[in-house]
Amino acid sequence: MSDILLKSLKTLEELPDRNHLRVKYLAGQCRDILLDGTERPIERPRDPDRQKSRYSGKKTHSVKNDLLCTPEKRILWLSSTCEGHVHDKKIMDCQPLTLPTGITLWQDTGFLGHAPENVTVKMPAKKPKGKELTDDQKEKNRKISSFRILVEHAIGGVKKCRIVKDRFRCRKFGFDDLVMLIACGLHNFRVTMSLCLKHI
Repeated sequence: MSDILLKSLKTLEELPDRNHLRVKYLAGQCRDILLDGTERPIERPRDPDRQKSRYSGKKTHSVKNDLLCTPEKRILWLSSTCEGHVHDKKIMDCQPLTLPTGITLWQDTGFLGHAPENVTVKMPAKKPKGKELTDDQKEKNRKISSFRILVEHAIGGVKKCRIVKDRFRCRKFGFDDLVMLIACGLHNFRVTMSLCLKHI
């Protein structure tokens, strides 16, 4: 079944791209791109070393991905699936993307230090240790968050597929990455269909 879904979504061009040159081309058609990471709970591994590497620090074992989406909530790019302890920014460092000049990249503080060349980065100000944010900073944070909620909605759309929301129990190698790719493709298909229906 997974093979059929994968082939169908690929034919319909609904899968998120993993070719960096094509991602750059697709992102160039947008003024704004949103970046976020998402975590998925998994069964606790039996091997002690794998337990440690997949422990996310949030009282659970998990795998995670970073993704890029458009303001229309269409997912353009999906990172490889990484172990739960890997930080969102580290995923971007290991899987660098070349983004087109002039676009605005919206990201959260989990990507602090991630600043692609020739791109305007919009990120909430982090509260300084022992200090408070100014009223101006708080207002800017509210505006950024009100736009960044779109990527949270996109991730919520992906997680309509229970297999990427509930605790993942399959131990088949590479299947954790495959199901996330298919779930993103199904989400993109729903986005396409909803846009088509608006024009009817």
